[in-house]
Amino acid sequence: MAHVYSLSIPILVMNKTIKYILGGILGVAILIVLVVMFRLNTIVKSGIEEIGTEMTGTAVTVDRIIISPFSGKGQIRGFRVANPEGYDHEYAFEVDDFTIELEILSVFSKEVMVNELVITTPAIVMEQKLLGNNINSILGNIRSVSAGETTDKQLVIERFLLTDGTVDMYMDIGGERSVHAEIETIELSDLGRGGEQEAVENIIQEIAERIAREALRVAAQHGGEEVLDALRDLFD
Repeated sequence: MAHVYSLSIPILVMNKTIKYILGGILGVAILIVLVVMFRLNTIVKSGIEEIGTEMTGTAVTVDRIIISPFSGKGQIRGFRVANPEGYDHEYAFEVDDFTIELEILSVFSKEVMVNELVITTPAIVMEQKLLGNNINSILGNIRSVSAGETTDKQLVIERFLLTDGTVDMYMDIGGERSVHAEIETIELSDLGRGGEQEAVENIIQEIAERIAREALRVAAQHGGEEVLDALRDLFD
């Protein structure tokens, strides 16, 4: 019996050691998850603001990012693109809340995978003055950015959806006029897929141009022939 008892002591010590090791691993894992949760939201927020501001030539801000480190699903709240200098309204584009679903680990890699990006009820303000307009000015800045100039990351968006948007257009040509119209749906898919992965800049440009064209179309439609004539060559 003494021989069996003597063997049980190292076994107990070994069991305790294993428990401590497993507990330590679990603690580190929890710490990593907490760090990822904090860093993920910070990384996405700063990325949107920094790249957006560089590309548009005006301030792009986000109030808050909430993305689950487990599912990759989340919300981006208070997204705004400020108007360039010389325009009356503070923002050219505002959306209170839109949803995103991405591959979590891709955020830390060279290729960022977004499964879905859904924007609902965005508000677009177009100001047309004699020598130009705010949307064209922002688009001009985006178009002038060379691929890879702001980031070396690649971007893939499997599905982009914009619904229930509004556009308010203000014109100072031939007297002040305003038009309010609605944008029902803009849907794009497989952005960044194909032969070579597109840079972030190219995808943002494609989305921005599509939104601008649709906003112009519905504004002109609801504003009648007089507005249409004034805007016919706006984005040529």
